[in-house]
Amino acid sequence: MSELLARARFRRDHRWAPRHMSDYLDGDLAAHRRRRIESHLADCRECRRLLAGLGRLLDALHRLPVPAGDPVAIVASVRNRLREPPEPG
Repeated sequence: MSELLARARFRRDHRWAPRHMSDYLDGDLAAHRRRRIESHLADCRECRRLLAGLGRLLDALHRLPVPAGDPVAIVASVRNRLREPPEPG
């Protein structure tokens, strides 16, 4: 593959990869898409760092305790809190 084509593919995959990283981590990508992202990750330090950060975030979220109570009430409470003005800092 010519250098020009390789650079064009890298740029295209660099725009594509971040939108698919969550699906990649969840194992929800088709095999050809999984290979595409893995190929790009092999060449792109920036996307490897982004994927690692997303992985750490998901790990932290999975370690959070499951809230007790009615899920509908929890959502309503969060929505109400979001409507409140921020406290002076």
